[in-house]
Amino acid sequence: MPVNQRITQLLGKKSQIDFETLRNQRSTMAAYASLLSLGHILDHILQHPPRQTAVLDKAQVDSLLEIIIFLQEFLEDFSLIRRDEIQGLEDKIARTANAAEDIIESRVVDQILGDAEAASERSSSTLFCQDLQNVIQEFDSMKKDAMKINETEGIKIIETAGSFIRGASDSKNTMVGFDKDLIQIVDTLTGDQSNLQILSIVGMGGIGKTTLAKNVFENPLIVQHFDRRAWVTVSQQFSVHELLLGLIKDVGVPAGENEREITRKNDGELGLCLHKSLSDRRYLIVMDDIWSIEVWDGIKRFLPNYSNGSRVLVTTRLSNVADSLCSCTPQELHFLDDDKSWTLFHDKVFGKESCPPELEEAGKTIVRNCKGLPLAIVAIGGLLAKSSRTLEYWEYVANDTSAALNMGGDGLCFEVLYLSYKHLPVHLKPCFLYMATFPEDSKIKISRLVKLWIAEGILKPIGSRSLEEIGEDNLKDLTDRNLIQVHDYGSRNKIKTCTIHDLLRDLCLKEAQKEKFLCVASVNSHPRSIDNKRRLVIHQQSPDEGEFHEQVFDAMNLLSCTRSLICQGFKCTEIKLPVCLRLLRVLSMLDVYSSVTETLQLVNLRYNYFESPTYKELLNILESLALLWNLQTVTIAGIVSFTESPINLPAEIWEMVQLRHLKMEEGDFYLPDPPSTNGENSRRDITVLKNLQTLYKIRNFRCTEEVVGRLPNLKKLGITYTQFPSGFGWDYYEVYNLAHLRNLESLFLDSAEENVLQHICFPHDSLKKLTLRKCGVSWEDLSVVGSLPHLEVLHLMDGAVIGSEWNPVEGEFLELKCLRMKLLDVEEWIAESSHFPCLEKLQLELLPFLEEIPYGIGEIQTLQSISLTYCSDSANSSAKKIQEEQQELGNYELQVHVREYSLGSLAMTVIDGVMEFGKTVWDSFRFW
Repeated sequence: MPVNQRITQLLGKKSQIDFETLRNQRSTMAAYASLLSLGHILDHILQHPPRQTAVLDKAQVDSLLEIIIFLQEFLEDFSLIRRDEIQGLEDKIARTANAAEDIIESRVVDQILGDAEAASERSSSTLFCQDLQNVIQEFDSMKKDAMKINETEGIKIIETAGSFIRGASDSKNTMVGFDKDLIQIVDTLTGDQSNLQILSIVGMGGIGKTTLAKNVFENPLIVQHFDRRAWVTVSQQFSVHELLLGLIKDVGVPAGENEREITRKNDGELGLCLHKSLSDRRYLIVMDDIWSIEVWDGIKRFLPNYSNGSRVLVTTRLSNVADSLCSCTPQELHFLDDDKSWTLFHDKVFGKESCPPELEEAGKTIVRNCKGLPLAIVAIGGLLAKSSRTLEYWEYVANDTSAALNMGGDGLCFEVLYLSYKHLPVHLKPCFLYMATFPEDSKIKISRLVKLWIAEGILKPIGSRSLEEIGEDNLKDLTDRNLIQVHDYGSRNKIKTCTIHDLLRDLCLKEAQKEKFLCVASVNSHPRSIDNKRRLVIHQQSPDEGEFHEQVFDAMNLLSCTRSLICQGFKCTEIKLPVCLRLLRVLSMLDVYSSVTETLQLVNLRYNYFESPTYKELLNILESLALLWNLQTVTIAGIVSFTESPINLPAEIWEMVQLRHLKMEEGDFYLPDPPSTNGENSRRDITVLKNLQTLYKIRNFRCTEEVVGRLPNLKKLGITYTQFPSGFGWDYYEVYNLAHLRNLESLFLDSAEENVLQHICFPHDSLKKLTLRKCGVSWEDLSVVGSLPHLEVLHLMDGAVIGSEWNPVEGEFLELKCLRMKLLDVEEWIAESSHFPCLEKLQLELLPFLEEIPYGIGEIQTLQSISLTYCSDSANSSAKKIQEEQQELGNYELQVHVREYSLGSLAMTVIDGVMEFGKTVWDSFRFW
């Protein structure tokens, strides 16, 4: 029986799949993402099968995994080939991979939920093995087809060469906002450096790289300074032969060569001609829009270096290419501000004329919608310059700027930006398109984004590296390609949040929906259009859309294959989950409430975010965790209403081998001891939680050797110690064993008990970030922290240290980059630059008694910023004086930010803060 019919029979009424709808929906990206997802599922079940289900046949799974890996490598090699037979094969791969997921996950879910009817009618072992074997046969057939294509098409990938455009445009290139960049590049190109130099201009597509390069190329100083100038625009698939021809035609054919015969020469002969033409000449070559280092490798040997000040200028969207090519810092272009954006728009639309007053407000709205991207401003300016100058039309464009941009200039913006997407390696495309799940102008938390990528199964495993590390590498790659922008860095200089330009987000949205990778439901789409979408995103822009989303959820009851449901912007409304989402893997519902009981029936979940559950709901969540066999990430957000009853994690937590991140943002819970391995009734198999990286926060954490042994890869740990029960002390909790968490990088420690630093042993070789809160230790005791060799971030919060004077010891805090102090009673801080030689950020908050910041701090060469929030007037003044002294020495990079309060407001803020802490060591503070 065909696989699609078999699955329809398997899943019954609850899970109808329209395979005809799916048949022609996929591309390389979608097929590749489907294979990755299926591979993760098989690996999970093979390595750690759920205890409630029968084990899969290992031989079948191994066979399937072998074929999946082969097809992944095939798609990686052929991702740029768009031949009909490749497209047809991709469709089959995606369809069959999704079918296999449905077969396997349906069986697991049925058995976990104890569905007797399903077990007997749809999921018997014999039928399941038959269905899986049918899938293997289909995959095996596709592998044979791929091997045939490999034989006939493989060499063409290497030999394929695209066209190139020679010569800079003769048209006028309007340049606004990059005058300083122009001056700096011209100065460098005409500078005294005699050796051949390669300079680069870097930025996202449409940012203005080519326009700036053309203005440099045509600048009178450049024209006068260089004897020879040449310009080539390089395509993604370049030809060295064509590039060399273009350069020769620009700089001139050398004497003795026939122009008609020169095109017949091979690459080496053309290179010698170019070398002759440039000999003893000071030349400038501009290579526009380079996508790979191989372009430079193909021609650099033909460029003479006579130490006469010759230069090469390249433009690229890829930061890593610029870094590889150039020894000097790339010239990175950024978005225009509002004033420069308006100037560029005005010049494009009106030239020397004035903007009619009635159009100015609508015009500025249009410009703001372009978000500082010159290409967008020029494209829409060109559209409006040729269109009716009526207020009605301009307001229409202002209300739908994105559509107007892709209409004007035959969709110029989209085509330019699409090149960046097309050039992505296939393993990065799903990660990039996933950005469409976030609303416009979102500040996207990287920690959440990477967790979602992992839960979706779209990250390609690499050796022994963790998926989190791979996700961070993919993120870095996307930022290097200028497809997403860094918004903020965290305390360890890792990217904390990112953004994506609206036009690139529109590109993600169009491509993701075109390739059926995900569906974003909107008021402009019919609710039934979401049928058979594996990833569904719902953004509520306004309360008026509530009725539409009710229709969407009603339509979802007809779905069978939805694996991800992402809802945002519902303004804390409550929704009822569709009953059919039995195979759901990702449930991300920010500001949306749903029944915890409903959620906990979704036993296939990998990612869940619980928003402000009640105490009773929290108990239900924790008691039911063991059913969620596939769970990777669970975050409990918001303040939970606590009672005197303890909040315990279930003992089954020690069997949740897929768990990667368990976090309670407010409050904490108790971690049970691992099941005993001694005695007649004890279990002999010890489960190690190799994937668990985040455990936050645990109350009265008992850190025994057995606990440490079961958490070998823990990276982030939050622990709180309340007043110990009678008869218990630090020895009982064995906190000295923390030293054996050899991969722990971040530790949050909150303790109401005394002498915590005298008993605890930190992981000496791995700890990079430490937060102490309410510990009440002395400044002298802090030496144990200062001796940590790799500590980069230290947060001293809310009475973490008590004492009026801090005099750090020389040789401590040698790698510290970020120091934050909040709500401490310190008055005098004595330090020199040598005490914190690597400090980059200093953050001081609510320090009413601190007299001043040590002036030696300002002499730290790495220091980038000092921020003070509600500190004493004298401390504020000392920070400003440090900045003034540094500016007198020529250091204008040090940023000082001071936020002041009146004395009355400051007192109220401090009192409010203390009341939050309740009964803590604050009782012992001399100033309360």
